[in-house]
Amino acid sequence: MDRIEFAKLLNSITVVEGTPSGELDMLMKPIVEAIFQMMPNKLFRFRTFNKDTFDAFRSGMIYAVTADKFKDPYDTLPRYDIEEIKKGVSAIMSCQTLEWLKDWFEKGNDFSEQFKQYFSDEMIEAFRTKILSIENVKNYESRVEECKREIMSSIEIFFPVISETSKKFSTTACFCEEVQNILMWSHYAGSHKGFALEYNFRPMLEKPIKNVGLFPVIYREERLDVSSYIGWAYLQIMGLRTKNPDTFASIKAILHKSSVWSYEKEWRLIDFSPREITDDRASAIPYEPVAIYYGQHMSKENKLELHSIAQEKGIREYEMYVDYASPVYEMRWREKY
Repeated sequence: MDRIEFAKLLNSITVVEGTPSGELDMLMKPIVEAIFQMMPNKLFRFRTFNKDTFDAFRSGMIYAVTADKFKDPYDTLPRYDIEEIKKGVSAIMSCQTLEWLKDWFEKGNDFSEQFKQYFSDEMIEAFRTKILSIENVKNYESRVEECKREIMSSIEIFFPVISETSKKFSTTACFCEEVQNILMWSHYAGSHKGFALEYNFRPMLEKPIKNVGLFPVIYREERLDVSSYIGWAYLQIMGLRTKNPDTFASIKAILHKSSVWSYEKEWRLIDFSPREITDDRASAIPYEPVAIYYGQHMSKENKLELHSIAQEKGIREYEMYVDYASPVYEMRWREKY
C-alpha cells in the first residue's frame, strides 16, 4: 500500500463519538494493518545540535511539539468553507423552516436515526417541545433574523480561532524515510552541521505506547475539508453538547500536507495525551534510537560529545560524506569509530 491508497482508506473511515469499542476496533484494523505494511524498518529524525537536542538524545526521549511551532502555516490547519457554512445556517434559520418543522412534528414525524446519533434524546425532545409550543410562526420573524445575525457574527469570530487552536491539542515529532536526503540535512540539521537519529518503530507498533500513534503523512494538492469537525467544535463552545461526527477528523487534518513537501517522505509520531491549550507546547516520548549519523559539517567537538553518549547507549555510529564519483545528488554514509 502506498500513501495515496492509505489516504483513500483513512478518509473513507468515519468514527462518530461514542462508537462502541468493538466496532471501533473493526474500523481501526485496516488502518493498523496498512501502517504495518507501509512502515519501513528505518525512520530518521534530523536534528540541529543544541542543548535541547543533546539532552533529548542523552535521556532517550523524543520531543514532540504542538503544530503551531511548525514552519508551514497550513500544516495541520483544518480547512473549512465559511461561506458554505453560512449559507447552510441562513437556509435553516428562517420562518419557513420553523413552519415546516412545526408541521412535521404535529404529524407525528421524527428525525432519522442517522441524525439522532449526533444529539441526545433530551436535546431532541426539548427542541421538539419548543417548536410545538409556537402558536404563530410569523411572530418569531424578527427574533429569527436577530438570532441569525448573531450566529453569523459568532461564526466569523470563532471558526478561525477554533482552527488555529486545534493545532495545540496534540504534539508531533517528524521523521523521514531517507537519511541521504540533502534537503533534509540542509533544512532540519543545521546545514549538515547537525545529526540524524535512526529509529525502528516496529516494536512500538507491536507494543503501543498509550495515547501515541505513528502515521505516514499524506501529500495532496488540495486541502482536506473538515468543516463538520469545526462546526461540531463551534457547537460545543455555544453550549450544544452534540456528538463529534468524526473523531478521526483531527488526525486526518494532522496527516494531510501540501505536496510541495513530498520530498520529505514524512512519518509523524503523534502524542494524543489529553492536554489544555495552556499546557507546555512540547511533550516527551521515551524511545531509544538504534543509530546516529553525524552531519558532514559537524564540528569535532560536537561530534565527540554525541559519540560519548552513543557509546554509553551501545548504538551504531555513522558519518555522512559527499561521494565525488556519485552520479546522483545524495549524501552517502560510512561507519564511524
